[in-house]
Parts: sequence; structure tokens; C-alpha cells
Amino acid sequence: MAVAVLTLFLVGCVSVFFVLVNIINDPDGMRFSKDGLSTMSNSRIFDNAGNMVYEFGAEIREDVTYEQIPQNLIDAFLAVEDSRFFTHNGFDLPRFMAAGITNLRSGSFSQGGSTLTMQMIDNAFTKNQESKLQAEKGSISKLEQIKLKIQEIYLALIAEQTIDKEDIIEYYLNRIWFGSGGNTRGVQKAAKYYFDKDVTQLNLGEAAFLAGSINAPFTNNPLNNIHNTSDETAGQIDHLAAAQERRNTTLDLMLKHGYITQEEYDLERNADLAFALDWKETISVDPNQAYIDQVIVEAQQISGQDPAIIPMDIYTALNAGAQAELDKIMNGEIVPFPNEMLDVGTAIVENSTGEIIAVGPGRHYHSDATNVKQDNSINTKQPGSSMKPLLAYCSTFDILGWSTTHTVIDQPKDYWHAGSNLRNADGKYDGAMSLSRALGVSKNTPAAQAMIDLVDTTGTPYWIQFCKDLGFDDEVAERFAPQYAIGGADMYASPVQMASAYSMFANQGTRVNAHRIRRIVRRSDNAEINGNSTTYELISTQAAYMMSSLLKDVVYGGYQNYNEVLASPNYTAYGKSGTSNWGPEAAQYGIPDGVMKDEWSLGYTSTYSIATWSGYLPVYFMQGYYMTWTELEAATAFHINRYMLDYLATGGDYHPIDRPDGISDYNGGLIKTEFVSRGDTTSTPVVNQDNTTPEEKDQERTACEGSGGTFDNGACHCPDGYELSGSACLPEKTSSEKPSESQQPSQENPGNAGNNANTGTNVPLPNPEQPGNNGQQPDVPDEPVPDNPVVPDQPIVNPDNPTPGEPDLPVPDAGETGESAISGVIGQSFQALSQYSQNSIFQKKNPLAVTLYPVDAPMENQRRLQYQKTAFTA
Repeated sequence: MAVAVLTLFLVGCVSVFFVLVNIINDPDGMRFSKDGLSTMSNSRIFDNAGNMVYEFGAEIREDVTYEQIPQNLIDAFLAVEDSRFFTHNGFDLPRFMAAGITNLRSGSFSQGGSTLTMQMIDNAFTKNQESKLQAEKGSISKLEQIKLKIQEIYLALIAEQTIDKEDIIEYYLNRIWFGSGGNTRGVQKAAKYYFDKDVTQLNLGEAAFLAGSINAPFTNNPLNNIHNTSDETAGQIDHLAAAQERRNTTLDLMLKHGYITQEEYDLERNADLAFALDWKETISVDPNQAYIDQVIVEAQQISGQDPAIIPMDIYTALNAGAQAELDKIMNGEIVPFPNEMLDVGTAIVENSTGEIIAVGPGRHYHSDATNVKQDNSINTKQPGSSMKPLLAYCSTFDILGWSTTHTVIDQPKDYWHAGSNLRNADGKYDGAMSLSRALGVSKNTPAAQAMIDLVDTTGTPYWIQFCKDLGFDDEVAERFAPQYAIGGADMYASPVQMASAYSMFANQGTRVNAHRIRRIVRRSDNAEINGNSTTYELISTQAAYMMSSLLKDVVYGGYQNYNEVLASPNYTAYGKSGTSNWGPEAAQYGIPDGVMKDEWSLGYTSTYSIATWSGYLPVYFMQGYYMTWTELEAATAFHINRYMLDYLATGGDYHPIDRPDGISDYNGGLIKTEFVSRGDTTSTPVVNQDNTTPEEKDQERTACEGSGGTFDNGACHCPDGYELSGSACLPEKTSSEKPSESQQPSQENPGNAGNNANTGTNVPLPNPEQPGNNGQQPDVPDEPVPDNPVVPDQPIVNPDNPTPGEPDLPVPDAGETGESAISGVIGQSFQALSQYSQNSIFQKKNPLAVTLYPVDAPMENQRRLQYQKTAFTA
């Protein structure tokens, strides 16, 4: 019996031996080489023109020699990571077995048991092998993971026979990831980031902190107490306390393993760490840093590997010119900000490809790969009414058979069964109105009813999936509620997500997954991995076009709101605004209930979609900052979008979105041809109490408000000194000025009292598809207008067809180029432009109305002068 057991044992040992030998000698397995240790961190990132914009290495790592590393820092890392480093041969069997037993007991597999040598091999070779297997097979099996671990142990043993222990420590400490400050790697960069000093100057407590922080770089980063802007974690984690605690844990281990005395331990444990809190002075941020940081994250998601470790060439959609302009905006060089605390976040997506070409991360961005939520372009906020086109309206054309002239009802009603009626922003309910009007003035109640009708028709699961396909977070989609139609409840989105969602309107109803990476080429074997360009067919081509026709009307329809900032005369723009308000939770920050929290501008052309959020980050709103009229009227988000769309239009392929087949003209609007025979029954005119249709009532309202009056309860009310003429308010005339009876408007045609009288119709903004002056505007009275009149905006039109009353501005000679030519234009134009801005009846309260850039401001082309002229249109 004993002989049989011994035989079985020996056979087992031999079998295990041959299995291990087979794994170690696998021709497709890993091979150790010293050269492999010296070629790490050599990934490169390229923009959309093929130019290299970033190379890993010195930017994230600053190597130091073993002799430059203080002994207390080496001791701290050994105490935490590998206390028997100088006595084992690369594999610490007792530690490995102890970690395995701990993992089996806890089921968490949190204990690695790897030595510093094994970690070096993992970074240099194992991760590269994992990348190959994942590219070939799509995933790595448990058996393959075991084989890789065996090979890793073997290579660690070989490494210790080939290179000195000191070289292993040097390699490890120069490549260890600290996460913070531009994807920081290595102890030298970490010393500068946290303490603004050279690694040679670190004291014992600072060394203990660095060694202890790497297990959770984000939590242990004390600077996140100041700079963390994530809604999920801001104010919930005391990062400074976590840093001190982790320092103390490392000191405990150093005392346990004999690296420090009890006296040293007591002295350091009771001392406070002195961090360099002004990160801007210690960390330089690359001009493309926000985009690069996101590319690194995306590369890890696509390949499963860290480009800082695995050499790869990453080809991206980065438009370097557009990114440079956004960076200038973030720095306050182009669009004025009302104060230093107001922040923004911007993303630009190419409609047909889903490629993110540029991002504006915010005014206070600092690079930190462990805290991507600080990047406002991917940080989620409540999008407000900018959700109406996406959820409430665009699907009605496919599912409910609506036309664009569909009649909706704006009425007080408890749509959400919340115990109170849903309110509109203007506090009024205007009854029957056109869909175009409801969207243009952003009424809440018609959008709520449309969403309820859609959910009743399709069921909630349809909209959960629809939200996922739009690109919103799964957890947001899973909590779908009809309130999402107006950006309420748990509806949160980022500028990247919103720009991507809006891109479907210009891309025939199909959204391409938003992505930055076109392809990755692994440098070790030239294997390629493509970016994630999954497509989602959300609505029909016809519905997308019909929605765009309404969103064009939002911009050019003369609704006297900030969407008109986007109304370029040189290309067709489409857009929608969105705001969200504070609720009762604002009281804890000393913020009044109901004031505005977030402001959004969504805009797009046939080629690009752009989304910009503006508001206050948690670090400021927790101090009581909130959006006032000053911030609102600055219309910062809208001016950013207009400027960037103008920039991208220079030499770009902008054209109106083509009308597809399958659409028919219907009751002055559009309808899918398949519904013509049935008809949009609710599109028949609904008559108000004064025998006017909703369209006629819209026209009366526009004429009234456009001339300084107040439209309430279906009637126009003029300010003192003005009288109602048709549907508009005009200055009262003396008896000698009043027209004769024959000149008085008739009851049948109340708005027509002369060739240039206001007819009561909606006065549209210039249409880029028909350049020039779209009809004569009503005469402007010489008398003073009411204080702060609200009247139709008129963006600057094509210089060949100037708006009446606009000064002729000089244009550079054909031979002039560059800043000198533009400076000359600005210098000649400054006086005329200032006078025009100050005297224009179309000027609003917006403080940007008379804001002009200095003559010596850097102007790269006439586009900026054009932007400067149109900046007053808010």
C-alpha cells in the first residue's frame, strides 16, 4: 500500500514537472530579455491628420537612478510590497501560499502574492502577452491565466539570475503608477506632484505616503478634496484623512519589519503631511491633455491593456485645430465668462462617424486618469429641455403619425401624479398651439403629454432600450421615467452623450457610437484593433429630417431666446437649449429653491454636433454659488457653440440636411408619406375662444412680444407710452400724427396699416439657404424703445447682402493674409461696429451686447470678427 501511494506521488510529481516544463517552453509563450525591460512606455498618439501629438515616456515618467532614491523610500515600498525582497530568488513561496489561502477564504482574490520582480515581469511581458491573447481570442480563459502566472514566475527566476536586485528596484520605482497628475508614473513625478520637491528630498513620512498610496490612488489623493468635481464623490470622501491613514499603515509595516525604530515611528505618525496644494504650479498640462487622457482610458477599454505599459500606436479623430480653439475658450481667451467660478464642458462629434473630434473639459481641468469625472465633457448633469427633441418629439413622427404642424395643448395638469400641476418656465399656459411653437418657446406640458402617449403606445421597455441606444448610461436608462422627456427625474447626461445623441438627426436617424480612437496598432507585432463604431438605428430617415426642420425653426424662427445665437447666415444651424433648476435640496447649500442649476446649448450642422454645459461645480455650489441672471444672460454655452461651429465651417463641407424620400407636404408642414392617407387628425386647426387658430395666435404673440409688449391670456398688453396697432406695440402718436380714417386698419385685416407695418406674422431670422434679407422688417420708430425690449434677434447676414442698418465693414484685400490683415480690418471697423452695437434696436440686456475684443487681440481670420459682431445676439 505504501509503495502504491509513493508511486502515485512520484508519478504525480513527474507529471506536474512535465506540465510545467511544457508551459515554460511553450513556443508561443513569453521570453525574458533585458531589452524587453528598456523598451516599455513607448506608445504614441496621433491626430486625425496622422501627426503625433503625444508620446509616452518623459511626459509621464522622469527616471531616476537607484543611487538617487532615498533609502527610506525603498524601505517603505519593500515594507508594503515585498518585505523579503533581498532574501528570495524572485518568487516568495510562503507569501504566495499565504495570499492564496487568504483569497480562498475571502473569495475576493484581492491578495496577489507577487514579488517586486514578478510585478516587473508582469508590466514588461505578461501584459503584452495578455494583449495578444485577447486580440486573437477575444478573452482569456482561467487555464490561460494560470499558464501566464506560471510563465511569469519562471521569468522572475530568470530575471533575478540576470540582473541585480538594485536594477529591479530602479525599474519598478520608475514605472509604478500613481494615477494623479497626467497619468503620473514613477516616484520622481509623484514627489513633484504631491510635495513639489525632488525625490531625493523626501522625508520618512512623505516616503511612507507614496508607498502606501498606490493601492488606491484616487481615494488617497488629498488634492481631490479641493479639485474633485464628481457629483458622485464630491464631499463624500475625506481624501486628506485617507492619505494620512494610508501613511500611518505604511509606517506600521515599516516598524513591524524593522525598517524604522519606535522613536522614528512615533515622531512621523504624529506629524501632519505637508502637501503642495497648488497643483497648477507643479503639474504642466499638455494642450491636448483632456483628449489624451480620454484616449488612454478608451485604449484600455478597447485593448484591455495600458498604453503606458504596452507599446502601441493609437490613431485618433482629434482635430488639432478645433481642440486648440476649445483650449483657448477654456482659458478665457475668446468667449468672455461672467466670473471665474462659472464652468463649462463641451464636446464635438462628427455626425456620420461618431468620432469625437475635440473636447472642452472645463476651466479648472487637471489631468488625473483615476478621476475622469472631473472632465466636464464626460461629467453628467441634468440636460433639461434639450431632451425634448430626443424623447418627446422625434419618435412621434414614426410611432404616432404626427406631422410637424401637429396641434398640442399647453394646459395645467398633474402629468406625473405628483400632487401638483407641471409648470412651464414662463409660468403660463397658452392652450392650443403648434408643435413648432411649443418647441420654440420650450413648453413643458406638450412634451410631457407626447411622452406619455408614446409610452402608452410602446411600453416602458422600449424606452429603456431607446435611452441605451441613444448612448446614455445603462443605470440612467434602467430608471427611465416619462419625466426624462423634459430632462427631469434621474435623467443625467454628459456633453459627449448629448452631442452623440443629437448627431442622429443629421445622420438619417442613426447614431454611431461616440469614440475617439480609430484604430490601435500594437507595436510588438503590428496587430490592429479597431475603434468602437457600433451603429444604432433609432428613428426613420424621415423622422430625423422632420425633427431637424423643427430645430432649424427653433434657431431661425424668431422666438427671442438664446438659441438664436446659433443662427449663422453662412450655413444652416439647428439647435435647442436646456436648463435645470435646483429643488429643495438646494437649501443645504444656502441656494434658493427653484433657481437655475444647469444651462445647456445643443447645436448641429450637417457635419458636426456640439453640446456645451455651463454651471457651477460641486466645489462651488456647495459654497452657495448658483446661476443668476448675470450668468444666464451671458449665454456662455451658446456663444461657445456658435464660435466653434463658425470655426469648423471655415473651409468645411456645410450644407442643409437633404430632404429624403417618403415625406409629404401636409397642412403647411411635413408628414411621413405613409400617414398621408390616414392624416394627422390632431393636426386640424383648433380654434381659440377669439376665433383664431393656434398658428394665428402664435403670430400675434410673436408680434406683441417682439415689439416690447406682454402677451397674456390671449391678448397683447403694451407698456406706457405705447399703443396696440394690430398685434404690435408702437409709440403713441400725437393727434397730428394719427392716420386718417381711410388709413386705419380694417377689422378684416387688422395688422396691415401700411406697406411697412407689422403684419402680425412671425419675423424670421435670415435663412442661410436663401442668403440676404428675407423680406422687409417693420419700420423702427425714432422714439425711445421701452426699457429692455424683447424683440426678434437679427444675426449678421452675408456681407454681400447686409442687414438694413448694419454698417459696411471693410474686408481684407485679396493679397492680405494673417493677423496683420485682420488687425487692419478690426482697426478700421471698431468705431462703426461699436456704434452699431450700442444703437441697434435689436440689442438685448445681455452684457455681451457691447463687448468687443481689443484691436490688438490675436485674430487669426475674419471669422473671429464675424463672431465678434454676432456676439450681441443672445
